[in-house]
Order: sequence, then structure tokens, then C-alpha cells
Amino acid sequence: MKLNRDEFEALHIDMTPLVDAIFAIILFLLVTSSFIDSMEQDLSIQLPTQGKAVKVTQPPARPIIVNVRYLPGGQALYHVENQPLTLPAITSNLSRAKVRNADQNVVIRGDRNVKWEHIAAVMGCAAQAGITKVSATVEIQENK
Repeated sequence: MKLNRDEFEALHIDMTPLVDAIFAIILFLLVTSSFIDSMEQDLSIQLPTQGKAVKVTQPPARPIIVNVRYLPGGQALYHVENQPLTLPAITSNLSRAKVRNADQNVVIRGDRNVKWEHIAAVMGCAAQAGITKVSATVEIQENK
């Protein structure tokens, strides 16, 4: 059986893309694999001792945000983590937070229409709980 040149070229498969794909896979595996065998892992080492333990500082605690919302008639509604609370409940929550973290701070977000006595009441709750880091937020308006 004699094949002419056109039939032979039709049977030819170009292997270049396949070789390129295989090299890309090999390169990916080499880059992403870790070579644990090459690390020194001698478990018979006796480490030196130290007289004092190194203290690791904790990251700062997330502040407790108390929202004071205005109610008609000059009343206020207190929210901590989207839960309405009374002033005694806020004091107990802040006391528990103070026990968990000595550097706990409180941020008070008061509505502009709420009376100052309601903001001061939340500050009093923080003082009763022993929290001294209390701040209030305001909205900054740029001059027009």
C-alpha cells in the first residue's frame, strides 16, 4: 500500500502543545510542593531553658459599641450588639467584659436628638463596671 504525501500529512499529530502542557504541569508541581525531607528534623535536641516565660501580649479587644437611639418624648433606647438592653443590663455586660479583658473600651454612639443625660448614664454604667476607656462618636461634616 502506497501512501501519498497528502494522506501522510493528514495523519500527522503535532505534539508541541502536549509537551508544553506537560512542562507547565511539572513546573506547577515543583513550585507548589514543599520539600519536607530536606528540612532538619532532629528530635533528640535538648533545648536550653530560660528562667522566665516570655509573655505574649494579646491583640486589643474589640470595643463594645453602645447605640443610644432617640425615642419620642425624650426617652432613649439602648442597644448593644443589636439587642435592646436596660442600663442595669448594660452595666452587667460591661462588668463581664471587664473581667474577660482588663483593657476593654466602650464606644458610645448617641443620636443627635437624644439628651445628654442618656449618654452620661451609659458613661456611668462603664464607670460602675470599672471601664475607664470610654469615647463617643460624632459625624464630621466638611465645610461647604
